[in-house]
Amino acid sequence: MADLVEYLKVPSKQYSPMPFWFWNDELSENEIERQMLEMKDKGVEGFVIHPRKGLPKSIPYLSDIYFKYVRFAVSKAKELDMKVVLYDEAMYPSGSCHGEVVRSDAGLASMCLMRTTDNCTSKENTIIAKVTEDGRDVSYVMAPSGGTIRGVHDNEDDGEPYAPKSADLLNPKAVAMFIELTHEKYYKELKDYFGSTVIAFFTDEPNILGRCVEDDVIPWSSGIYEEYIEAGGNKDNLKSLFEKEGRDYQIYKKVIYERLSKAYYKQLESWCVSHNVALTGHPEKSTDIGYLKYFQIPCQDIVWRYVEPEDGHAIEGEHSTMGKCSSDSARHRGVIRNGNECFGCCGRKSDPKIFTQDDMRWYLNWLFVRGVNMIYPHAFYYSIRDGRGDERPPEVGMHNPFWPQYRKLSDYIKRMCYLNTESVNMARVAIICSEEMLSWKLAKPLYTNQIEFNYLERELLDSCNVDHGKLGIAKQEYTVVVSDIKEYEDLTDDQKTVLHDFERSGGRLIIADEDSIAGALKSEDGNGDRELRTRWYIDEIRKNSDPDFEFEGDVYDLRFSHLKKDEYEYIFLSNEGLKTIDITISKGISKINKIWDPYTNICIEQAWDKVITIRPYELLVGIING
Repeated sequence: MADLVEYLKVPSKQYSPMPFWFWNDELSENEIERQMLEMKDKGVEGFVIHPRKGLPKSIPYLSDIYFKYVRFAVSKAKELDMKVVLYDEAMYPSGSCHGEVVRSDAGLASMCLMRTTDNCTSKENTIIAKVTEDGRDVSYVMAPSGGTIRGVHDNEDDGEPYAPKSADLLNPKAVAMFIELTHEKYYKELKDYFGSTVIAFFTDEPNILGRCVEDDVIPWSSGIYEEYIEAGGNKDNLKSLFEKEGRDYQIYKKVIYERLSKAYYKQLESWCVSHNVALTGHPEKSTDIGYLKYFQIPCQDIVWRYVEPEDGHAIEGEHSTMGKCSSDSARHRGVIRNGNECFGCCGRKSDPKIFTQDDMRWYLNWLFVRGVNMIYPHAFYYSIRDGRGDERPPEVGMHNPFWPQYRKLSDYIKRMCYLNTESVNMARVAIICSEEMLSWKLAKPLYTNQIEFNYLERELLDSCNVDHGKLGIAKQEYTVVVSDIKEYEDLTDDQKTVLHDFERSGGRLIIADEDSIAGALKSEDGNGDRELRTRWYIDEIRKNSDPDFEFEGDVYDLRFSHLKKDEYEYIFLSNEGLKTIDITISKGISKINKIWDPYTNICIEQAWDKVITIRPYELLVGIING
């Protein structure tokens, strides 16, 4: 490993992309084997078996014939030295076993709370409270939500007559039934492969209410009312839960968070750990960082072009936080890998099926510079016949025009995932976040000024140590901690004490109004006081974090990360815009030995000590040693 570039010429297969492999048509062992050999030839060393819309009714989910093909694929994977992740649903969101949980017991269907002036009495409904509001009698009623999931067979999609019923994920009994019907069946069929060929179970955006539910209901389950009251909620103010504001609504959200954590995520984690596989996958929301503590491979999900190079969406809006949501959770909890289910519905706006190599590189670079080190491409389609290719495109595997060049992409993924694994990013700035909210407004000016940061969950403050102006956790050390005013006010007294001890020891604590900080720094006109506050914010962070590298030039779209791994040290320089940028390194240039393009595995021949040119869709690595 004397030379990093030479070492990564043939990168390790353990960092392979793990595509969702949509089983969406009639299956055959010959075709399964052919497609697996195609993947192997292109450097794809594993996959997620994902039952998908288009699977014929002649192959019922979890039936003997279904498992015949699963066993064949897994045994062939062992023979080819490939890895398998098992998807836990048909199709999504997870938690119902294709409706079998509710079919086994109708009382385990997903539940809601509705607000009504009608009596609404029935065997399935339970009146939680009756109150008088604005001179009217109002009942709060717990009832089945009527939620469904997207199924895999005909007439099982959203709004169709046989869409499978979603289960009550807040009910531990329903989740236990889900595990018995799904995970235990897979284990019975494949136990000899668990922990070797089969490395994980993927759970996908569990939705408490289910899909296709009326807008005027909220998640509920047996015992939630009592837990809400015990937590300090006002029984006479249930209306605020529907208005989604105020102290009582915050108490309700906390109760739901704790219940879903224990009933769903903790049960899945315990089962996976006891069966020698990882729990992987992602929660429903891009900012749901709190649930990720239950995952051995925490993930998030780029979908629907919520993140894109246009219109500022790379660094604006809640979805712009998802890359660091998974990576920072992993960093602070000592977890080695974190992933992203990426590219789903991220095709061009003009035609969702169009998704080029450059498009894929942009999304990959967006993830890599934020610390993601496991890629779950969405998706490789088993079949695209009879409209199957129209279901949640783009197809990014064997049916894509750039498939013949896929080896270059898979090697690139492996190199970058290697560099991001068991490395420490040298961020000296932490942004405090809650279990469900990560501030993009406090982060945006840091991105555009190439100041590396990590999101630090407030519940982890008790695990931090304070020493001579540094806040330490896991392998990270921060000299600057930033918190939004509202976020700071929600901290416990003990959490505030940690931050004040940090400040007294010489660290810099910045309590800011996030709405005043997210200045449009690229605007030539500026934003008056906001622009001044933003400049003060950046100057104050730079002064107290003493960054190793600083840049000049057209740097607004430049994204930066500084990492150490074993004896190596390097920086990522990614162009997140759609125009070529020319930059100079005004501080730290003397540390860099070479500039390397990990996509081509070629060192750049240019006067990189003066101007570095970074083209669109390009990420370069500055190697400090090695």
